[in-house]
Amino acid sequence: MKKTLTALSILLSLALCFVVAVAAGGDADDPLISLSFLEGLFKEEASHEIDLALDESDEKVLLDVQQQLDDLAASSFAAAGQDFAAVAQQITLNERDTLSGPTGLSVTAHAGQIVVNTLFGTVVDVTAGHEVPSGSLLTVNHRYIVAENSSAEFIAASPTAILSYQGNYTHTPDRSTIDYYGIALALRELGLFRGSGSGIGEGFDLHLAPTRAEALVMFIRILGEEQDALNCTYEHPFTDVPAWVDRYVAWAWQNGYSNGIGNNQFGTTLTISAVEYQEFLLRALGYSIAGVDNYLTSLERALECGALTDAEYFLLTDSTFLRANVAYISYYNLDTILSGSFMTLAQRLQQQGVFTFQQYMQAKEFISSNRLH
Repeated sequence: MKKTLTALSILLSLALCFVVAVAAGGDADDPLISLSFLEGLFKEEASHEIDLALDESDEKVLLDVQQQLDDLAASSFAAAGQDFAAVAQQITLNERDTLSGPTGLSVTAHAGQIVVNTLFGTVVDVTAGHEVPSGSLLTVNHRYIVAENSSAEFIAASPTAILSYQGNYTHTPDRSTIDYYGIALALRELGLFRGSGSGIGEGFDLHLAPTRAEALVMFIRILGEEQDALNCTYEHPFTDVPAWVDRYVAWAWQNGYSNGIGNNQFGTTLTISAVEYQEFLLRALGYSIAGVDNYLTSLERALECGALTDAEYFLLTDSTFLRANVAYISYYNLDTILSGSFMTLAQRLQQQGVFTFQQYMQAKEFISSNRLH
């Protein structure tokens, strides 16, 4: 108890010093001095004083005090209009979203393309051990740090990108771009889109090209038949189907949704194009039948029936097809009227009990961008 009181007494003294230091060391126009002081002399002296006051048996108290100091630092930076991450945080950026910061900001790219723009000073690739020219793409899994007396911004240059960061930072979303990450969260809320288990971000892997197997699973979910597929006992003739997708393929084969690529191959790991995936969606909407319609015209037919807008059509014909695009067109196809009906795909899924109207409305709140027109 005596040591705990001593630690708290030290904390109060350090907090007072902290406030004085921030007031004396800089302001919102010149935050680098405060950061330098906090990351350097102040934190060293604070840790030293706490170490002297506590022995190893009081490690928990030490951690509590350190956490309170970190919280105090975050609060002070927030008051100056900045954010502070005491430990590494992970974030998914949409294209042209920016994470910027001064001296001490540490960044690691995990997926997608991220460009570093050095505003002044230097950014160092700590993993490779050299300075990085402004305008360079970050190397995945390399750690970068904004050097002394420097400031830099890290900008997503692909539809989505994932990075982790630590230190003083500012996150600036670009509201003019598609919120692919929000759309993926919305689809997860509806039970239609799940992570791959990659451990990167939410596991959505929006930066990757989709495979035929992944597209088939999404298609069956959008049909509202996932549980039927998982419970089925059907067989299929394909020899390249792993266990995780076996029931989906059997269901699709039995119901004529997919016939594989020939030679007893389903093509599980082959990537799928926008044309092929939109054909799946048209079948879910009732505007196409396997073996009858020419799937190569799927984008044009989707445009005719209102499943795609003009802007979406041009996007899909002019860019690499990614899982981000799968999420986008899957979500907005939910608003399409079913063939021969006055009901949308979303309304049918609600009738089937896949999700409720309340869940559908809540899902919309995840998305910060508008549909392309």
